[in-house]
Parts: sequence; C-alpha cells; structure tokens
Amino acid sequence: MQFSLKDIYKDYFLIGAAVNPESVVSHRELILKHFNSITCENEMKFGIIHPHENEYKFDDADLIYRFAMDNGIAVRGHNFVWHYEVPDWLFDGADRDIALARLDAHIKILSERYPEIYCWDCINEGIDDHEAYLRKTLWLDTVGEDYFERVFETAAKYLSGKTLFYNDYNEFDPVKRDKYINKIKSMLADGIPVSGVGLQCHLGLNHAVNFDEIKRGIELYAGLGLKLHITELDVSLYPYDDREMHTQPTFEEYKRQTGVYKDIFKIFREYSREIEAVTFWGASDAVTWLNYFPVSGRKNGGLLFDEEQRCKECFYAICDF
Repeated sequence: MQFSLKDIYKDYFLIGAAVNPESVVSHRELILKHFNSITCENEMKFGIIHPHENEYKFDDADLIYRFAMDNGIAVRGHNFVWHYEVPDWLFDGADRDIALARLDAHIKILSERYPEIYCWDCINEGIDDHEAYLRKTLWLDTVGEDYFERVFETAAKYLSGKTLFYNDYNEFDPVKRDKYINKIKSMLADGIPVSGVGLQCHLGLNHAVNFDEIKRGIELYAGLGLKLHITELDVSLYPYDDREMHTQPTFEEYKRQTGVYKDIFKIFREYSREIEAVTFWGASDAVTWLNYFPVSGRKNGGLLFDEEQRCKECFYAICDF
C-alpha cells in the first residue's frame, strides 16, 4: 500500500502543496491522498484577483477554496503585498493614504469571501537581497518605510485570530536572515501583530544547501516565539547559475536530490515543535514553476512526484524514519 504523506507526518506538521485551478483537477487524487493544506500558487495575488479597482476575478480562487472546504483541507492565504503582480491601477495617482485605503478595501473583501483561510502571507519578499534593508518597491516608495507595519495592522483589523505571516526566500543566508529577524523583532517591539514567519526553502537555486546554516536559522527564527511555516519547498536539480537546457536528469542528480530531501526532513522533524506546516511549491513535477524558471522548458523537477504523479525516491526517503 502506498504511503500517505499527511498520515506519516500527522504527529509532526501539516503537509501542504501549492495548487492552481488545473492541478486541483488533474492532481485531485494525489492532493486528497497526501496533503492536508494547500496554497493558491497565484490566484489570490493582488494583480490576479483584483486587476482593476472595481473588478475582482474570483472564479479561480473560489474553485480552489471550495475544493479545499469540500474535502476538509486547510488553506494558506497567499498573499496581500508583493512587488510582483501589482495591478497598474493600485498606485495610479496614489499617495500614501490612497494606497493604504485601497489595500484596506482589498483585505476586507478577501477576508469576508474566504473566512476559513487559517493564515495569510501578508507581505511576501520585502527584504532586500543585497546591501539595502528593505527591497525597493512601489509599496516602499509610496507608503514609506513603515509599510510593513501598516500592512500587518490592516490585516489584523479584519483577520482576528488568524496567523499573519511575513514570507521570504534566501532566508538561511546569514546576512538576509539577520535583516529578516531584525525586522520582525522591530515590529514585535512596536506591538505590530505579526504572528508567523514563512521560510520558503527553495533549496538548490540561489545558494548551496548548508544544513548547519538551516538548523541555525530555524533556531533563530524559532527564538522569535512565532509560528514557523516552511512555505514553498522544492529541491532544484540544478543550481540557479546553470542555464543549460538539460533534457534528462542523471541518476547522480536524482540521488543528490534524494539526499537533500532526506536530510532536510530530518531537520524539520527535529524542530517539529516549532514548525506548524511544510508546504511544497507544487503537487508534482508536471506542475512546478521550475519547469520555466530559471530556464523555460528544462526538466528540473524539484518535487516528490514525477510528471506522471508517481512517487520518486525522494518521497520514500522522507517517509523512511
């Protein structure tokens, strides 16, 4: 009998997947068998769901939300504020007050339409990867350096009792990690209602996998006293700077991927008191962003299930403990 991932990890943390309107149909049985939490990959992002000021496109998000509700699956909300997927109208003629009022209305509507979403990524990827502190975005330019604080305050107004996350990548790089942690500490000291830390864990893309730094990072994030979620996990077969069009991964590449998954889940289990959920960024290698990033059309499947939705060796590796 094939293992069920959510059952194996029921005493550790929720097991999630990023989904879209197509994958909840094409991968329905796989999702129902293995996952007890899902995240809309794009369908709740500002520019997708709210393309014009007086127009919402709810159909895709509604389909995914209803699928989850009908099948007893938890939903992570993703996301309110990001530097991508920003509709043109949002900052058109807007000063600080106008931009915040538009955000307020947006959060209010989504909170009312999707009341069972158990947490939200309020801000996604707002920390700079280089020398600056905050990433330069229209949110920063228009609202100001306190836009983090204002977003969380607005979300808390409509989402009482929900966990409100800041979510980012390269979160185990020591320089970015320290900026991330300092920002959260600063908000907490000011009484800002941030209550969750999202660690994307796109492993193998932008940095080498350093398990010592991952353990150190999880300990430091856990020290904030907030809920921790692994939000966008995958293990790329190729490093970010490899732009070759590989057509067939080798045995050694799959072996390395399996080893990374085995070791990272050992760490996740060790810190399961701190980690509430682990979400993969996709359901299978057939529906992953790695098929078009950083090289479009390259076989770079970073997930547990192959393009035919069959279990890979890395699946069995994280089930064997």
